[in-house]
Formats: sequence, structure tokens, C-alpha cells
Amino acid sequence: MVYVIFLCIALPLGLMLPILERRSRRLVFFLLLGMVSALVAYKLNSLLYPLSGLDVVQFSQAVPPVTEEFLKALPILVFAVFFSDDRRDILPAAMSIGIGFSVLENTTLLVQNTLTATLYLAALRGLTASPLHALCTMIIGAGLPYLKKQKELFYPGIFGLFAVSVTIHALFNLLIQSQYSWLGACLPLTLCVLLYIFRRVGRVKLPFLSY
Repeated sequence: MVYVIFLCIALPLGLMLPILERRSRRLVFFLLLGMVSALVAYKLNSLLYPLSGLDVVQFSQAVPPVTEEFLKALPILVFAVFFSDDRRDILPAAMSIGIGFSVLENTTLLVQNTLTATLYLAALRGLTASPLHALCTMIIGAGLPYLKKQKELFYPGIFGLFAVSVTIHALFNLLIQSQYSWLGACLPLTLCVLLYIFRRVGRVKLPFLSY
């Protein structure tokens, strides 16, 4: 089913690419890459689950945060290293990857659970999982322009950014499946708002936000 959903969404978007302007084309292209990342993650997680020996809850907290953040980080890392290290290019691209990932993930989840899918669940996924995926990818993207100019910090810095994004993703999965699910639901948007405030106010000087 996930392949059918992917084609239904990806093919019309792909047909738009030739007629779009450069910046719009890039955003839609990275949106498609995010959907491809979700498709690969779906297949990879399906293969790893029976090998892990974990139950569904344990697996969702331990494995997908690593595989999904790795697959989302690859396109933006390639873009930053070989094409553009301008933060004004990288951040929108990173956000598009995260949103594209969540589009396919949320749609597949709701289609595969049509008997329990409701408007409330659709809205909840859109306001929690979608900003989570965008935020985690943007964390890596935000640090790349700075790290690319700090040669000695490049590889450990990328690992650090990756570790942060994986930790946030895993924390969300842990909270959303616990008695503190309301806290997990608030986590992505809260972090997005805080980062936006820090960025706009400028009182907290973080190299990857101010570079």
C-alpha cells in the first residue's frame, strides 16, 4: 500500500518540476526526496523489526529514530557539501525533506488504519509528527554551514547534530506512547517556537543559528 500512496503523491509533484521556477522547483524536489526517504525507511524498518527481537513499542523507540534521521540527513548533507552551504538555501531544503517524509508517513498510517482514522487523529499527526520531522532535519541543516567552515569540527559536529536529532525523535516516540502523551504531543511545536524566539530575539548566541 505504501508504494501505491507514494506513486499517487509523487508522480503529480514530479510532473510539476519542469514548469516551476528555480527556488520552487528545489523545494518540491526536496519534498520528493523526503518522501523517498520515508519509503526507504519503511522498507528498512520492516526488515529490521523481525531481526531486532524487540516488541513494537521498544522497536519504535530504539530503531526508527536512528534509521529515519539518517535517511533524512543524507540528502541535505550532500546538498550542503557539493552544491550550497548557504543557510538560506539549506534550511528550506531541510524543512522540505522533513515535511515530505511526514506526508508519506502520515498518509500511509491513516490509510492503513481507516477504521480508526479520524479528523482528530489526522490533525494531531499533522501538528506533532510533521513539525517533529521538519525540526529534526533542520537541526542538522542549521549546523552544516558553520561546520563546513570549521574543518576540524566537521565530522564530530555532524555526529553531534545527528545525535541531537535522534534523541529528540526518540524522546517524542517515548513520550507519545506513555502516560505523558500530551507532553510528547506538545514537544515538537514547543521546540519550534523556542528556536524561532531565540533566533529572532538574538539574545542567545548559538553558532548554528546565527552563523
